[in-house]
Amino acid sequence: MSIHLGTSSWSFPGWHGVFYPKTVKSEGYLAYYARRLATVEVNTSFYGLPEPKTLLRWAESVPAGFTFALKFPRVISHEKRLVDCRRETTALLDALAALGPLAAPAFLQLPPDFTRARAGRELASYLDWLAAARGNCAIAVEVRAADLMTAAFARFLAERGLLLALTDRVGTPDLFDLWAEVGAVAGGAFIRWIGDDRNGPKGDAELSAPQDAKLAQWAARLLALDDAGMTVHGYMHNPYEGHAPASIRRLLGYLGERAPVWGAGEPPTQVEAALPQAEQLPGPQLHLF
Repeated sequence: MSIHLGTSSWSFPGWHGVFYPKTVKSEGYLAYYARRLATVEVNTSFYGLPEPKTLLRWAESVPAGFTFALKFPRVISHEKRLVDCRRETTALLDALAALGPLAAPAFLQLPPDFTRARAGRELASYLDWLAAARGNCAIAVEVRAADLMTAAFARFLAERGLLLALTDRVGTPDLFDLWAEVGAVAGGAFIRWIGDDRNGPKGDAELSAPQDAKLAQWAARLLALDDAGMTVHGYMHNPYEGHAPASIRRLLGYLGERAPVWGAGEPPTQVEAALPQAEQLPGPQLHLF
């Protein structure tokens, strides 16, 4: 089983006293989180790469097998827009190399106005260089322009060993079939469950907008990706159902006997214990391959 699931951060105010016991202080959040989830998305790296001492502190806080998915700094994606940014990218790759086995795929999120029509040449040039420079670092690319959400671009990434980020977000096309077709070549899949980040749940302390059908669908998809030989990293955001740790717990329930171990037997927290067990929904089975 090569499915690794986590959330978009380990630090949300509403999680204190709910996911995190009241006795756990903020400096202990990461260690507590890492005993219950296998990976975490790091969005703070979008604003600036963590210092080496920060990486070391992270490494000392988590058990073997835990991983961090760093977001590319905005200077690369939004300010320089992939032009003349090899120095900044090399700094990111150095940070990933320093993390070593603690590094999940890093992800490059392109702005919505970054299109193939306007910047296709710059994008191709940068990704060709990145594919050669990345070494053993896994990289996912999240596109938000329609003319890059194509089978041709998915193949372009897969052939270079790069991943197409799959984003379950209201208003964003579902790219799962594009990647399921070619992702085995690259060996992995990178998924972000965001939901309705504009009009969805605003709090982060409780599950308030359950999406059972979506979770059941994604469970089937995760198993299909695993069967196809892909290593899967998936990250849940609070707006998806209102409380990301609970949503991951519920998604694991839909995976049944094939679910990766949750926290090496750690007992469920307050919110998790109060949730009903996930049940398979009635209706036709998904046939993804």
